[in-house]
Amino acid sequence: MQYEQLRPWERQENESEKAFSAFKAYLEMEDRNVTELARRLSKTRQLLVGWKQKYNWQERCIAWDKSLQEIEYKTAVKERKKMAKRHIAIAMSMQAKAVEALKKIDVSKLNANEIIRLFDTSVKIERLSRGEATFINSSKNDDSNKKDVADILTTVLEKAWDEKN
Repeated sequence: MQYEQLRPWERQENESEKAFSAFKAYLEMEDRNVTELARRLSKTRQLLVGWKQKYNWQERCIAWDKSLQEIEYKTAVKERKKMAKRHIAIAMSMQAKAVEALKKIDVSKLNANEIIRLFDTSVKIERLSRGEATFINSSKNDDSNKKDVADILTTVLEKAWDEKN
């Protein structure tokens, strides 16, 4: 066995099979505790503490836990990417259906509120798609003055609509 290339949680050079077996049991414990391990394995606490120190169980457990966290993180990233692709596919399908429905709408039959809502929504979607904010902050120090870009444009559209009618 090549001991130089061992990962910390593998059997170490000169580590007996019994000591390694005890380490694996310790490693798999939810709340790692030598006294509880001694009870479970019917070994003396003193023997296990000696093995723990001699074979650096604490450092090996930390390396194991870190390795598991890295695997979990990589898995989570892969799952998020798959989720994003799935959501994009669903969104694109829904958008295609919405575009087809929009093509069938007779705009002359829409009332002012429906036109304004359509306009408001389209502006927000376009701005978000382009990575732009959907609000304008009229004072850099006061978040209460945030104004939605679409709301501002909607107000202008409402005024134009009222003047036309």
